[in-house]
Amino acid sequence: MKAAMSIFSRVWRVLGMGIGAFLLWNGSAFATPILTATATTAGFGLSQFAYNFPSTGYCCGPLGIAFPGGGKVMVSDYPGNVRIFPTDTDGQDASAIAPSASYGSGNAVGLASLGGSIYMTQQSAGQVVELNSDGTYNSLIVSGLPTATGIAADAANGKLYVSDCCSGSGVYEVDPVANTKNVLRGGSYDGLTVSPGGTILYAEYNSHIIGIRLSDNATVFDSGYIAGVDGTELGYGTLAGKIFANTNFGELWQIDLANPVNQTLLVSGGTRGDFVTADPNGSLLFTQTSDIWRLTAPAGGCIGSFCGTTGSVPEPDTLPLVALGLVLVVINWRNRRSRAAL
Repeated sequence: MKAAMSIFSRVWRVLGMGIGAFLLWNGSAFATPILTATATTAGFGLSQFAYNFPSTGYCCGPLGIAFPGGGKVMVSDYPGNVRIFPTDTDGQDASAIAPSASYGSGNAVGLASLGGSIYMTQQSAGQVVELNSDGTYNSLIVSGLPTATGIAADAANGKLYVSDCCSGSGVYEVDPVANTKNVLRGGSYDGLTVSPGGTILYAEYNSHIIGIRLSDNATVFDSGYIAGVDGTELGYGTLAGKIFANTNFGELWQIDLANPVNQTLLVSGGTRGDFVTADPNGSLLFTQTSDIWRLTAPAGGCIGSFCGTTGSVPEPDTLPLVALGLVLVVINWRNRRSRAAL
């Protein structure tokens, strides 16, 4: 039964891709994603960050997202452009923002930030490069990575992880300082994310999300088959123990890491999705064919590696104000006690 269902799911996936491609080329597939009733009840929110990105038909439009500082947002797209959005606000028109750099089709794919630097995968060229904060080219990090696609940064050890989506050469560990690469394991992988402390690398593999323990390369998590699964990101706070996945079929899923059978559809009805990226404000930015949408976490929840830092802790310049507020509370409490005693 399980094998039969697996075959059915794969046939349905291929059929869905064909239908999606047909609708897109006929100008009618730019559907609007919507929250499911379950997501709405749980307190999630949905809004559109940016629209009108160029695409290459069914695949692909916007892909990588990074934050170069100053409230700006950097976005790469499959046609090869890198744009800098001046603010991290919703409702922006990508076509109104001129690319700061163009690298050619398939050479502006995944983005990751590490140690104040921004790195980008170039799928067609098979390499990883460092970008300047304005999206222009800085330097070559490593080459010889066939169809380099997904990229994730591990702040714990200063390494990058890069996936080969299509040729089967595997997942690579890249040292951006020494300009070296090592194969972690073979196979074709896609969207990547790293757990806190750099213990587990989560990756899309053969339409599954798997967890690879980096200390011994063992598989410690398997979501099971999820049609079209691609980008991944972890939840924190009330969303701790959850992983979020974007799919090629316009869906966004929440999967329980402790019990992967527990999968919740949060968003449906969209177009082709690829990568997802955590925003410093604790929301999740997920790509579609020609736009980027924002999933806002419910109260007490946070999504991505920013959580526990800028996502939920006061900025340094606000800490003195917090301390002053606490002092005033104590003074007010003591005055009340004194008046009560009198």
